[in-house]
Amino acid sequence: MYLDPDDYDPDEIRRIARDAPNQRRNGDSRLDDRSPFRFNNPLFDRSAQPASEALRSSQLEHLLVHQSRDEDETIAKPYLRGLPDKYGAERVVFDWLEFLVLKGGFKRAMDALEYYKTVGWLTANVEETLRDYLLGFSAEVDDPTDLDVDDHLLSLVYVARLSSMV
Repeated sequence: MYLDPDDYDPDEIRRIARDAPNQRRNGDSRLDDRSPFRFNNPLFDRSAQPASEALRSSQLEHLLVHQSRDEDETIAKPYLRGLPDKYGAERVVFDWLEFLVLKGGFKRAMDALEYYKTVGWLTANVEETLRDYLLGFSAEVDDPTDLDVDDHLLSLVYVARLSSMV
């Protein structure tokens, strides 16, 4: 049903608008079913999630943004052909390598970089540079674990982020 505003008297519309707040103050039950806006909505509040899950969720959002930045660009392997020469990119590299080392230990981090080269995410030069960076890590990991699919997915997000900075 189409309502034409010209069919209504402007004074009548103003009167209805003036009376509307009074109805809320008087306890109009038709308006009680609306809930107020809250920041603790589980869809938007990452503080309710475990830290690792919130990080992965945030990283996946970044991947989607980088993936969709230009539809004309084709994405081809190897995804990361060179490391960007920017401070922000170095920060991302060190965060990524720190994640790999803290999760799986030094040996598994080295193995992961080799794996990423074999599947075409990195070139041999990038892998070599990342291995050189890894030599600077001296963190002893008390209980290293194997890297799982989620960890490799997160690594792909780091690769996508770095490739978008080139």
